[in-house]
Amino acid sequence: MVSCDPPAKKDGADKSHHDEVTHETDHEAGTHEDADWKWMTEQVADIRILRYKVPGFESLPLAQKELLYYLSEAAISGRDIIYDQNYKHNLYVRYTLENILQTYSGEKSGDNWVAFTTYLKRVWFSNGIHHHYSTKKMPPEFSFAYFTDLVNNSDASGFPLQGEETVADLLTKLEPIIFDPEVDKMRVNKANGVDIIAESANNYYEGVTQKEVEAFYAAKSDPTDKTPVSYGLNSKLVKENGKLVEKVWKVGGMYSKSIEKVVFWIRKAAEVAENAQQKKAFTLLAEYYETGDLKKFDEYSIAWVGETKSDIDVINGFIEVYGDAKGYRGAFESVVQINDPEASKRIAAISQDAQWFEDNSPIMDNHKKAEVKGISARVINVVMESGDASPSTPIGINLPNANWIRAEHGSKSVNLANIVQAFDEASKSSGVLQEFAWNEEEIKLAKDYGSLSDNLHTDMHEVIGHASGKINEGIGTPKETLKSYSSTLEEGRADLVALYYLMDPKLVEIGVMPNLDVGKEQY
Repeated sequence: MVSCDPPAKKDGADKSHHDEVTHETDHEAGTHEDADWKWMTEQVADIRILRYKVPGFESLPLAQKELLYYLSEAAISGRDIIYDQNYKHNLYVRYTLENILQTYSGEKSGDNWVAFTTYLKRVWFSNGIHHHYSTKKMPPEFSFAYFTDLVNNSDASGFPLQGEETVADLLTKLEPIIFDPEVDKMRVNKANGVDIIAESANNYYEGVTQKEVEAFYAAKSDPTDKTPVSYGLNSKLVKENGKLVEKVWKVGGMYSKSIEKVVFWIRKAAEVAENAQQKKAFTLLAEYYETGDLKKFDEYSIAWVGETKSDIDVINGFIEVYGDAKGYRGAFESVVQINDPEASKRIAAISQDAQWFEDNSPIMDNHKKAEVKGISARVINVVMESGDASPSTPIGINLPNANWIRAEHGSKSVNLANIVQAFDEASKSSGVLQEFAWNEEEIKLAKDYGSLSDNLHTDMHEVIGHASGKINEGIGTPKETLKSYSSTLEEGRADLVALYYLMDPKLVEIGVMPNLDVGKEQY
């Protein structure tokens, strides 16, 4: 998946997330502004916690609410997976911190307690102890001595003690994990001259080196295969008895307990699907989770791309590979969404002219698609997010990632309207515009067209940027050829495509912006 964040922070999956958007449904959302509604609730370290509305939710028929409920439960059921994927000790840390929060018998006030709760909130936000954007280990602003006091004065039965572990053992184990800045200091380490697998603290590999990973997947790769599976997408690569083995994330494999719950709710959703194609997609998704078969995931992706009639849709799976320094393993995530048909007219106008944009792209002709297929584009409102998509949320998504599926079957692009709205509303009182704008003309442009230009940039990034171009015959996938730079370069490419066209009169011609000042504002 390509997930694109707020323009002021990140685009694509270059995640400079500084805001959390939390979920609260407003019954009158979309009809008028509630005077008591607060978009921003608090700031924690470098994080602003925002709320978002779900327009139209209350007016949905019961059958659609039932479907949304099942899909939301499927999303939540996989929440713990992302913690473990990010770092093998994350759940141990989180359960410990949460037990302290709930059962500590001492004074819950003062600078140390505030520092403790701030650290816990940062762990919640980043799905672990490493910063969600920089991936650096986050230092606590309280001492190990204070942490020891917290642990010793909390309910010992609530700690995640394993086997014969004691509370003293827990403290010994957690001291370097939390307090030593040199232990597992980067979740993803792509620095020059280091083994980017061995030096990354994520839980995608164990006991293997970068060279071993590269050789393992080079042996599987076949540049002549026109429909390759996404090798490594749903597994952890480990060394057992001197041999490399993939531990597959599936029912009966790794994360089975969580995945069984995901499958249960996905199958419940299939029973109340909006149409036969959607039911087929849900069923294939459940079968993929049950078998771990990557060909089944491709079948699901094709069925999912072909389902464009429903009002409710979902992203659920091991999707984004940015957390893996080599770009193979997908992080669990889910986004449950409702279509906004009126707002979708803008993004649909762009997708309908996708061939024009492809033909007029400044790239070499042999990299252009002769026939752009099946780009479905919508504006949607998020109902539920989990895993890699939460709390640090994207604002745009383009799927699937498999280049051959995009070329032969098309792709889906969405703009997350209510998430964008939350960022826009919260930014109005930030003072950034007045501080950094060059003159009054820039301020006026931003006020008049800032929201539209941001939305158009996201639309163009997703619909035209990611969906454009093709790989030459016999050339491997970007992760094979561009290696650890592939994700960053792909996001930069999509951004540049969007910026290239934002000053093109074609956008005025098709009615998605009133004049070129919109493009000027984005620049």
